[in-house]
Amino acid sequence: MNTTNERDPLRVMSRAAARLRVNNLPDAVLKTARQRVLDTIGCLVAGYDAEMSAPIRSYVLAQGGKLEATLLPGGEKTTAALAGLAHATYIFGLELSDAAPRGTVHPGCEIVSIALAAAERAGLGGAAILPAVVAGYETEIRFGRALHPQAFYKGWSTIGLLGAIGPAVTAAHLLGADETRMTNTIGTVMSLLPASTGRVSQGGSVKWLVGGHACTTGLFAAEMAARGAEGNPDALKIWLPVIAEENHPERLTDGITEDGAYTQWELLSGVVTKYYGTVGPFASPLEALFQLIAQHRIRGEDVDEVHVDCPRRTAIFNKPHPESDHTARASLPYCIAVALHTGDAGQLLGPAYKPDRLRDPAVWALAERVRITQNDRYEAQYPARSLARVTVKLRNGEAHSLEVDRSEIKRYLTPSDADIEAKFRLIATPVLGQKKTDAVVSLVWRLETLPDLGDLLRALQP
Repeated sequence: MNTTNERDPLRVMSRAAARLRVNNLPDAVLKTARQRVLDTIGCLVAGYDAEMSAPIRSYVLAQGGKLEATLLPGGEKTTAALAGLAHATYIFGLELSDAAPRGTVHPGCEIVSIALAAAERAGLGGAAILPAVVAGYETEIRFGRALHPQAFYKGWSTIGLLGAIGPAVTAAHLLGADETRMTNTIGTVMSLLPASTGRVSQGGSVKWLVGGHACTTGLFAAEMAARGAEGNPDALKIWLPVIAEENHPERLTDGITEDGAYTQWELLSGVVTKYYGTVGPFASPLEALFQLIAQHRIRGEDVDEVHVDCPRRTAIFNKPHPESDHTARASLPYCIAVALHTGDAGQLLGPAYKPDRLRDPAVWALAERVRITQNDRYEAQYPARSLARVTVKLRNGEAHSLEVDRSEIKRYLTPSDADIEAKFRLIATPVLGQKKTDAVVSLVWRLETLPDLGDLLRALQP
């Protein structure tokens, strides 16, 4: 890589990422990093028996290889790359892991998966994991911002397009990368991307594999840089305009000084915790609908029509009759219908997507009464605001309407530890039991004090 151009944005980003240590992270960043780890581990537990978990486990266990990292939930040993592949695959299709709307990326799925695997292999503890996780988030989100929103609307699967960058940086950090090796890691992973070529939210079950593939691609780039591979010094100039004609390379170094100090943290600026197992843009209309249901005691059988006024990125998910788990999570009419039929937000964490639930005639009938309108004014305000208006018209002639901005609901952008813990316990207790759930929570909240991951990984085995 070019070592003379001090203003090269790749070198500035790499310098900043490589210098992070647990003792130079602000308290708020440390707290948020712990939250991201616990939230993603909760999504991992939720994915133990998900659509592609058994097939990917079968594949991993058939590969053999060096016994480096724990494959959950069974506790078998495999390579770090294969453990990351499996765990990120478990998580991604659930639509429950965090999102960064400023960059249209889902960082935690691959970053935390590879952090656990690479740290276990190296015998590292929480004091190494937390700054590595932060480095991955900070870098991946900035790449997403440099392409926002054109890459998404061009049709790229942003998880495959960008999802290897965060785990590459995280793995490189855990491998002890200095500035030069971090630059080579990022330059290498850019040349290996994209890991997928089209939006997969409404495609086949391959969607689950995209997260796993991105995760292992990131580790591969970091491993090769550690072995002397040099990244393309012109990667940015070549890559950004190919992905999107309109791009913003200046955003790559927003909030980073020339000497590699962060003055603005993406981790604190817009990482969204998800509380429904749906594509991210559904949060605002679902929040509005559940508030209306509670306020007016609305029942599905009383509903004549539902109108959802929303940004373009929400309106595109408009197929009313999904036929599979992954397409149901990306169907706004279906999710609206489930909410009206059951009144239970917990159904949208997972139960609503089971095969026996997808053809419920009452839900299908309600889904056909959902009308979705793209609101260009709402679209222009995204991602600073994430707006939707839901209007429910009842058979008795009444109509109830509510506009919600997800950005104003604290548990999404600025969750408390209690918010994250509540979501984790809701998911994990039925799977792990109370004692092990308590243990995981306790261990993650003091992660930087753990000398290794042994106790945590044992607690995650049902």
